[in-house]
Amino acid sequence: MNKVHSFIQQHHMIQKGDFIAVGVSGGADSVCLLLLLCGLRQEYSLTLKVVHVNHGIRSEAGKDQQFVEKLCQRLQVPWITFAEDVQGISRRKSISLEEAGRLVRYRCFRSVLEQHGGGKIAVAHHQNDQAETVLYRMARGTGIQGLKGMEPVRGDVIRPLLCLSKAEILDYLKEKNQSWMEDASNEDNTYARNKIRNQVIPVLTQVNSKAVEHIFSLSQELEEWSRYLDELLSEAWTSCVKQDEKGCRIDLEKFLKQAEPVRRLLAKQAIEKTAQKKKDIEKVHIQSLCDLAFKETGKSVDLPYGLRGIKTYGGLIVETAQDEQEDTPQGHLILTETDRDQKTGQKDFTKIIDYDKIDNDIQLRYRRPGDFLIFSKDGKSKSLNRYFIDEKIPREERDHIPLVADGSRIVWIIGYRLSEMYKVSEETKRYLKLEYN
Repeated sequence: MNKVHSFIQQHHMIQKGDFIAVGVSGGADSVCLLLLLCGLRQEYSLTLKVVHVNHGIRSEAGKDQQFVEKLCQRLQVPWITFAEDVQGISRRKSISLEEAGRLVRYRCFRSVLEQHGGGKIAVAHHQNDQAETVLYRMARGTGIQGLKGMEPVRGDVIRPLLCLSKAEILDYLKEKNQSWMEDASNEDNTYARNKIRNQVIPVLTQVNSKAVEHIFSLSQELEEWSRYLDELLSEAWTSCVKQDEKGCRIDLEKFLKQAEPVRRLLAKQAIEKTAQKKKDIEKVHIQSLCDLAFKETGKSVDLPYGLRGIKTYGGLIVETAQDEQEDTPQGHLILTETDRDQKTGQKDFTKIIDYDKIDNDIQLRYRRPGDFLIFSKDGKSKSLNRYFIDEKIPREERDHIPLVADGSRIVWIIGYRLSEMYKVSEETKRYLKLEYN
């Protein structure tokens, strides 16, 4: 298809002689991707290898595998199939099935690249997927980096179909008289992305038939702005920030000369580089560090991962807090997977939460710098210290209140309140009972 060929050339996705591991599930999108890459084999002297992952979730998984293998035989493309216990990984890591499946797929892809000694990974995301991603991130809360969606090329991952709509993919397969496998789980609207795909996007296309195309166009424009901001950030970082083994030192005079959006990006990067992590660094943390620039010398703010921001004469410091609380409560936290029927009758020391909302390992501990609580249904948060102040909890008691934590997010202030984020709802599929003794 000429449109895909031009898109590949525009983004320099493929070079002559490339080895490409092609993710093929058997669905329409991945089948289309494989056919198109096969059509480019000769022009680019490509070596293709299909990677199929049997997630072991659906009863039809065996039929999907047989379909992919027969398709590969017909197209004369070598393949490898991985059988993975995605449900088990989801339980062990306390992550959603979607996230567990994604982690497994990319682990399988990269193992194929390692065996070959390098190459690229081709996945079948298209314009509708991009629109879903942008809308999903908007709903959860994001910035420009999130709104740009998925990139056509990111490292060793290429997305040749991002220029196509779902309708164009289906038309191409029908034109080629090529069948595909349907995944019934795509109709299950308990998954957030399915809800966006099956309920939100159809409404938007009633408002404007080109809604998906327009969202994709916006994501491309934001990607260009994101690259421009990255250039500004790089220049500002070199000018304003010095990093050593202790953390980051920000020159206050140069920092305040930057435009406010660039200051926020500098603050965010200073926290990320000191923590060596990006997860759970929220807008509230970034803004608190920026606001510190206008406060008196000696003032400080608590940040995630045991970090602290300090206002010094002429600068801001982001470093590991020296007085981090390391003691853990003497009590015991008992975790039990349960069901909806046990939701009632909860007491101060027993709570039931939405199991799928847990991102990290649950911890029983005392407070740490950067802890925060989601206190409203629309996702608004406040620092744990602010919560204690608002609730008029005596200062001498705050370090001795047991907490259930998910990274820097507080799940449950034992004896006080449960985070809104983890409360069960009509969409909850898995329940976790927390008992503190």
